[in-house]
Amino acid sequence: MRRHVILCEVRQVECHPFSLCACAFEQGLRSTRPPDHAINRHQPPEASEPHLLKAIERSDWLFEGFSRTMPVPRQEHQEEGEATLRVEFRQVFESLRKESQDGQNFEAYVHHLARACWYGSRIVLRQTSAEAEGIFDFIIALHKACDGDWGLLQDHGLTQNEVDVWLEFCGMFLSSLGNYFEDGDRKAVPRISKDSILKMTQMLPKSDMNWLETIELMTADNPTRMGYPTEKSQSAYYPGSEMCTREEIEAVTKIMSTEKIAPENTRLRKNSTEESFEIIQASAETEGEPRVLGYLAVEDQRQFKVLLRRGDHSHEMTKICAELTNAREVAVTEEQRLAISQLAESFSTGNYQAFLDAQQTWIKDRAPRVEHCMGFLFGYRDPRGVRAEWQAAAGVADLAETNKMGQLVDKSPDVICTLPWAVPNENGGKGPFEPSEIQTPDFAIIHVLASVSSTVWEATNITIDHGGKRLGSKNMVYGNRISLNNSPRRPCYYVHPSEAEAYMSCAHEVRFAQTAVHELIGHGTGKLLTETAPGQFNFDHTNPPISPVTDNPISTWYKPGETWNSVFGKLAPTVEECRAYLIADYLADNRDVLGMFGYSDNSTPTADDFIYYTYLQIGVEGLQALRNFEPSDMTWGDDHQQALFAILKHLIQDGDGVISIDHDPNAKTLYVRVDRSKIVTCGTPSIGRMLCKIHIWHCTADVDACRPFYNALSVVDGEYEIWRQVVVSNPEPKWKFLQPNTFIGDKGEIVLKEYEPSNAGIIQSFSERGL
Repeated sequence: MRRHVILCEVRQVECHPFSLCACAFEQGLRSTRPPDHAINRHQPPEASEPHLLKAIERSDWLFEGFSRTMPVPRQEHQEEGEATLRVEFRQVFESLRKESQDGQNFEAYVHHLARACWYGSRIVLRQTSAEAEGIFDFIIALHKACDGDWGLLQDHGLTQNEVDVWLEFCGMFLSSLGNYFEDGDRKAVPRISKDSILKMTQMLPKSDMNWLETIELMTADNPTRMGYPTEKSQSAYYPGSEMCTREEIEAVTKIMSTEKIAPENTRLRKNSTEESFEIIQASAETEGEPRVLGYLAVEDQRQFKVLLRRGDHSHEMTKICAELTNAREVAVTEEQRLAISQLAESFSTGNYQAFLDAQQTWIKDRAPRVEHCMGFLFGYRDPRGVRAEWQAAAGVADLAETNKMGQLVDKSPDVICTLPWAVPNENGGKGPFEPSEIQTPDFAIIHVLASVSSTVWEATNITIDHGGKRLGSKNMVYGNRISLNNSPRRPCYYVHPSEAEAYMSCAHEVRFAQTAVHELIGHGTGKLLTETAPGQFNFDHTNPPISPVTDNPISTWYKPGETWNSVFGKLAPTVEECRAYLIADYLADNRDVLGMFGYSDNSTPTADDFIYYTYLQIGVEGLQALRNFEPSDMTWGDDHQQALFAILKHLIQDGDGVISIDHDPNAKTLYVRVDRSKIVTCGTPSIGRMLCKIHIWHCTADVDACRPFYNALSVVDGEYEIWRQVVVSNPEPKWKFLQPNTFIGDKGEIVLKEYEPSNAGIIQSFSERGL
């Protein structure tokens, strides 16, 4: 996501748990497990099954590290449940302990950073729905009341099946930090009766809070999804009983821009009784009287005050700042100490400028042993696209695996020169639509100790621009998260059975390579042509560059104070993700890039096969994305999925048959077909055409050209709607992620605790975080 006051660009790739197909022969590899309530939570996890490890091991140098050094998690077997995957951390933690003995307290540093991340959990809950925090408290209260022995619920009238169904809801809820975890950010309702849930309250002390309102909201069908506030949709970024209209939200946004109030760390509440719109800003500090920013006329011509009140999430922000202070005391470098101080200042005061200052300092801390990023970063779930979810991660760099990616990092400037807008002999061969001061980006494979948001991400890219210049970028691929893509519990609906096994054999490798290029080069490219101040430009305004889309000089650019988000609005996140996906797809047949990942004519798989399976994946992910489309109002519930479908639709319409979909209406099957002979001659040029348009519009603030093009590719109608109906009829298992905790021991040492990979284990891990 971009910010262009100090131009701070923060972008991220979402995990795609449905992107990797599993073959039918692997369904027999599931381990049998007792019901959650029968699990001995103190028994150490068993080793991963040897035959499962053998099935997924690869001979390539890169993926050897992921499949052998990171144990594949044992998976929970539930006839009606979903897989619980444990994010492994012990091996890297033990290696960190040895290094800490050399005088650098890395263990304490990552512990305090992880604690700061987790203390933002309640913020995510409040940003999800009005009832989410109450549901969280209800789950934790029940866990404490039964001391983790969920079988006791049967003593209060619940059946064993009802207990299992309830625990499944709890596991998904906690893993997602909210109750809108169905496809397309739709509301999830427990699949047991309200009466059964009310029976659970009998376990709780009479002095506890009244749970009735929480249970009523939790079990209500409406609102069914996230979106602008209506009877059918809700957004907790606009809390309260009164609905803000789109027009009111836009008008308040303009006043905020005039007053230089960043929207990322705010929510907006309407109060007709007091005739006000209250902007509530996240900060540890609170104040008595709000600040009046201006006045706004509403539909009945009344003048509402627009107020700014600090102190939203004050309790959590105070705890986060305290942990950051602890982390600063054991930080290794001056850049780390300064960045953490600036970060704590921004969280204490609510001043987003301090956050941008912290990002500029943080970007200079290259290749740290312990890495982190946290804050109000991405506006994916705000219907306006500007108010950001708390997202945070802290972890440890895997030095050996990171070093293996050194060639891709070092050669990335050369790779950029092969993109469609590059101009030979201009700006080092990159052309006018790339920064001239590109530095070697900071790239690391990180094992996360804590990943806190509504999604457990695979990777993060953060790029910092200031004054029209590129200051640097960080690219973090979360190794112990992305390694979980080897899970054998994926159904394989959209690859024909004749080639499903071969596709599965390298699907994880395709995913890793695509993610690395998506982050490093996809999000790391692009210069926003900007009038940085009145009459001052970061490009030659008197001789503007020629657009490769129109073959004419550009006529649009970012005006003073404009940002990528402010110009493109709700389109910004999905178009940016689409641009990064397209760059990875465009480079899929680049032999030099493939060689950096170890693929050639003599590798297994061969480079040709790897390219073919990449195109199969484009088709598979494009079809799977249809689960996130809402036909009733023609909207998308997920920005990434919208981008993936748009790419597939473009290739079908423009790729001259390189990709097609076989649909058997009687069997209700969809199979992606890729014509190998057309990948280089038709597929790459087609992707290049779409990519070039989106990139140039991105660089030149040409939202008027981008909007109709992208919206047309996002429409699901005709045969695409028929395909969507098939897709939603296919059950797709979801993933729940179980993360470890660290604690300070009796002697001041840092102790790592991992949990049984089950719903009960997820609940226990959250209870012991003390949130």
